[in-house]
Amino acid sequence: MRGIRELILKVVINIKPCISYYNIEDIKDKVLIDINDNGKIINWREKKIITLDLAESYRRLGLDSKHYRVRECGTFLEYKKYKDGSMRLNKANFCKVRLCPMCSWRRSLKIYGQVSKVMNYAEDNKDYDYIFLTLTVKNCTGDELKDTIDLLMNGFNSMTKRKMYKNSIKGHFRALEITHNLINDTYHPHFHCILAVNKSYFNSRDYISQREWTSLWKDVLKVDYTPIVDVRRFKDRKGKGISKSIAEVAKYTVKDKDYIVRDELGEVIEKLTDDAVLILGHALANRRLIAYGGELKEIHKLLDMDDCEDGDLVNTDNEELREDLEYVIERYSWNIGYKQYLRVE
Repeated sequence: MRGIRELILKVVINIKPCISYYNIEDIKDKVLIDINDNGKIINWREKKIITLDLAESYRRLGLDSKHYRVRECGTFLEYKKYKDGSMRLNKANFCKVRLCPMCSWRRSLKIYGQVSKVMNYAEDNKDYDYIFLTLTVKNCTGDELKDTIDLLMNGFNSMTKRKMYKNSIKGHFRALEITHNLINDTYHPHFHCILAVNKSYFNSRDYISQREWTSLWKDVLKVDYTPIVDVRRFKDRKGKGISKSIAEVAKYTVKDKDYIVRDELGEVIEKLTDDAVLILGHALANRRLIAYGGELKEIHKLLDMDDCEDGDLVNTDNEELREDLEYVIERYSWNIGYKQYLRVE
């Protein structure tokens, strides 16, 4: 066990030589090592450092409240540690600022967990097949981003009211994603959707072809170009096919690399970063980034799960609760000097 811990520490501890006045040997037995059920190391340190980069951007922009909230996000982590060595996050101080990388990661886990539970319930109690649908618009500038997202939102709402859609689609989950093309400084907002359909859908008059989806989407957007629409059937409802598609819709709305802009050496380019943070923050303010509809919405209500965007980010609905097992409490805090999570004695 000691040898395994030493090997993991080589991955987890990555302290720059410039803080040589700290003795790394003193902390090796205190460093947080969090491993998920699949044996993957959860690198809290890396996520915290990126979060601090965002906090600095808010400071430069004069957004003091967000700067403080993001800077303090995830500075305290409390775990339940079980006899078999496994751990479950029990408490944490998350800021829930929309762009925060730490909260975006936790929110993505929560979306994945909840959508998986909704679809597992539907699989056991309903007789559905599923479609994975991607809806796009043309890239836009930062000044156009807010209006372009409005166009997407309004277009999707209009589409769900069309007779063709209502006759064919029994439920949906949709999520907004935005990518940032740093080469020409444009943004690409688009929707990833999971649609529930009857088993007979693919051999019935309710079937909507690729061409019909594209025509429908263009019509509700009211644009003078043909938007790209991708539609595909889930190949494996209970295996890797469905998991991959759920992971696609549960991705971060915006990845940190799309607004924390770095040079070739990995240093933050402050002007480009601050511009992107300001643009994305304005465009995403007060929006619902995900939504359920139809039967999938009813199942979400039935399962009584809390809100993915504003709810609890400690319990991500992605881990099995283990209240029947004995555990001890371990607490970790962010150490500014070591740039590491260390166990609090």
